[in-house]
Amino acid sequence: MPISVHDDLDYSRLKRSLEFFVEQYVPANLITHDSHPVRILERDEQRSMTMARRYLFVAVADLVEATRGFSIEHVLSADLELERRGAYTLSELRSRSLGRRDKA
Repeated sequence: MPISVHDDLDYSRLKRSLEFFVEQYVPANLITHDSHPVRILERDEQRSMTMARRYLFVAVADLVEATRGFSIEHVLSADLELERRGAYTLSELRSRSLGRRDKA
């Protein structure tokens, strides 16, 4: 089943969420300048905003899925920082079922 892109999500806010998730949850030793998810997204933005939006949605959904085991305290802490940045909170993204994909 294809992943639907939530067209009602604000691109800039979702991108700020991605930036936070990468900073906080992706080990720095796994990212190079050329493989940094936000840099890849920015390159895609130059080619096709439609493709960039899809990439952004998938990247955020994957990172939200990776947070499933977080304690409520961890989620609330992340939410506070995401809110401060003007990004979608982890709780908001979870409530929209980002990160939950049907397994085929």
